[in-house]
Amino acid sequence: MPDGTIYSFAALRNRLTVRGDLVSLTGLRIGAGRETNIIGNDLPVIRDALGRPFIPGSSLKGSFRAQLEGLIRSVTEHQVRDFDAIEKQMRNGIADLPEEDIWRHSTMIELTFGAPWLAGRLLFKDALVRSDFWFNQFEVRNGVALNRDTETIEQGLLYDYEVVPAGTRFDFELVLENGADWQLGMVILGLQPWLRGEIQIGGFRSRGLGYVKLEQVSYTFAELRPGDADSIFTFLDSAVLPPPDLETITQWKQAFRDELRRRAQEVQHDA
Repeated sequence: MPDGTIYSFAALRNRLTVRGDLVSLTGLRIGAGRETNIIGNDLPVIRDALGRPFIPGSSLKGSFRAQLEGLIRSVTEHQVRDFDAIEKQMRNGIADLPEEDIWRHSTMIELTFGAPWLAGRLLFKDALVRSDFWFNQFEVRNGVALNRDTETIEQGLLYDYEVVPAGTRFDFELVLENGADWQLGMVILGLQPWLRGEIQIGGFRSRGLGYVKLEQVSYTFAELRPGDADSIFTFLDSAVLPPPDLETITQWKQAFRDELRRRAQEVQHDA
């Protein structure tokens, strides 16, 4: 089992993979900017080379990070730094510190998602539309700009925008490499709102767009033990890696709770 140690990237120690179907519960809009074609929609959705919608991994990662930042900030503010605080760390030369000092001076969010001085451990693949459920369906909706002072429609500011309809399914996959127990637990717990359909991604969310739900989820976990050649061969030669057992997942969740409490208490002690 991994412990609370933050592993370097010099060797692969473990890998957690989560796969599933990401289903749009409402219309979904990941924008591609304005359309220049005179017969096109004003605001089309982003498409791949075959004209099918997809959700960039950066959008998924950004949504997942923002959700976790909000939750962690409610417990301990200092574990989520804003841009100015990150700039200050860079000016203080954090990138020039020894590896262990970098980890000690980095937040839980930075250690997992990355920072200018630190590589991230959490990877999100682009979520491609499930071709067996996709029949070139798009919706075009009408929008209008309002004058916020008069609360009336602005003349000449009608526009169309495109959405992917509710029920569209996308392939979802995230990977966490070299995760400490608390990082594994943070990812598992962070996915719970996605499993309940409580997350919004994309644009026009104030209009009710962007609700998604993660379904048909599977987890696989591989741990490579130093000096144990069998664990390496199993990792390389297995078509399907085993899922983590319930006891292991419970330990990960508890490790996240313990780490969050420890870091919150550190701030109280220093204050």
